[in-house]
Amino acid sequence: MTRGIGLRRYSLCLSVATLILSAFTPAKTVCSPEYRAVTILHTNDTHGHLLPFSYRESLNNSEERVKIPVNDSIGGIARRATLVHRIENEVGGEVLLLDAGDVMDGTAFSIEYMGEADFAAMSKAGYDAFTPGNHEFSTSLDQFWKNVKTATFPILAANVIDKKSKKLVLPDHKIFDIHGVKIAIFGLTLPNEYRAAKEGLGFLDPYGVATELAPRLKKQADVVIALTHLGLENDIRLAEKVPAIDVIVGGHSHSRLETPLVIKHPGMQSAFSLGGTIIVQDHRWGGELGRLDLKLRRNNGPFTLMSYRGRLIPVTSDIPEDSATARVVARYYTPISAKYEQIVGEASDTFWNDNKLENSMLNLVCDAMLEATRAEVAIYNEGGVRGDLAKGTIRYWDIAEAFPFKNKLVVIRVSGKELKRVLETERPGVSGARYRIRSGKLTYAMLDGEAVNESKTYLVATVDFLADRIFQGVSDSRIVSDDYRQAIVSYIKTRKTITPVLDGRRVID
Repeated sequence: MTRGIGLRRYSLCLSVATLILSAFTPAKTVCSPEYRAVTILHTNDTHGHLLPFSYRESLNNSEERVKIPVNDSIGGIARRATLVHRIENEVGGEVLLLDAGDVMDGTAFSIEYMGEADFAAMSKAGYDAFTPGNHEFSTSLDQFWKNVKTATFPILAANVIDKKSKKLVLPDHKIFDIHGVKIAIFGLTLPNEYRAAKEGLGFLDPYGVATELAPRLKKQADVVIALTHLGLENDIRLAEKVPAIDVIVGGHSHSRLETPLVIKHPGMQSAFSLGGTIIVQDHRWGGELGRLDLKLRRNNGPFTLMSYRGRLIPVTSDIPEDSATARVVARYYTPISAKYEQIVGEASDTFWNDNKLENSMLNLVCDAMLEATRAEVAIYNEGGVRGDLAKGTIRYWDIAEAFPFKNKLVVIRVSGKELKRVLETERPGVSGARYRIRSGKLTYAMLDGEAVNESKTYLVATVDFLADRIFQGVSDSRIVSDDYRQAIVSYIKTRKTITPVLDGRRVID
């Protein structure tokens, strides 16, 4: 179902009979300015969180956690659908529901269904438009197209092309026309080299595309919305470069904008025009629903954006689930629930994924990979860890949420020189090694108490994604397991209870 736009119309027309030459002269209609209200709801970076969850473990003591009013049992797409319906009733009409990408790679739903469950649930919840994030390209190209077909809402991307034909592979924009108010939405995504992209997709410069497209859409619509997966810094740059964009609904940087950011355009402000670009973003995982209310005005011309109000609404446990959306989620969760609810072990304390300090989650995965392979050193990247492990019972679901990527465990042979380069440039988590970075330079790297020898060859345990992406000159590669998470599960099951390890193996000054 294509959703419309929440509208409230305010206008006043006076019929004035003007006698010029005869009493039969037609009446002339004089209209006062007309006002409309538009409600936009938005999410981004939900990363497979179709079920309710708690933020408290995943935000540690960060600034975001302090600001979020509710941390426990929040989110869930079925609750979100109910909240959307409530807001529709409040404004007396339908609303525009948008998502700015990265619905995948974060929970077991993505591991098992590679996006299909997310797009099916979003379709039932009533989304109107979506732009793909970089994680939508982490599947095969065939799966990417399967996900596109699963969605009943338009997937917009003005800068994604077929590598061979150089033509757009998805619609670049869609215009919603409701009672004379036209809103054009176009999509932009971050260029990447994920699997689907490597298998046949390319990316145009998003700024160049927007510079050409937005002014053209402005001639066809009253409001132009860029639905972007570029990150907040790039959204600010986009707003500064392309003043024809009225609103940017963004994603990728997981920025929590409690109130919208407005980039003013010199010379474009007036008493009845905002004269700037509004930027909104809704943090991550759908724990809150972004709401942006726009007020528009026109007087013998197109509507102009006059004012706005934006905020984030917690999706709390007192919001009942929309039954239709809940049934879709259950259809995908029930077949995998037994697997992911199984108990793996216990954590004596919380393992924090805290990149500002030594990372006990990185130490855990590296220790597990080293034990499973008996290599000389294990390496894993910060970006591959997406959550914490809370003190107490550890379920398989918790492992999947913290390590959501479908990677193989491999052992490769690399030179000591290459190993030192990777330590210095990538700054990964390690096991079997100790190293220090000071002022951006590697000051020492030790294996078994001895300095890494640049001319020697070492056995390195890692995942296939990193072996292909960050290592150069690999002389040999062996697959140990098709799923590296099994090494983590075995490591925990062997010990039954695990304790966070912080031993100074990775120091970055």
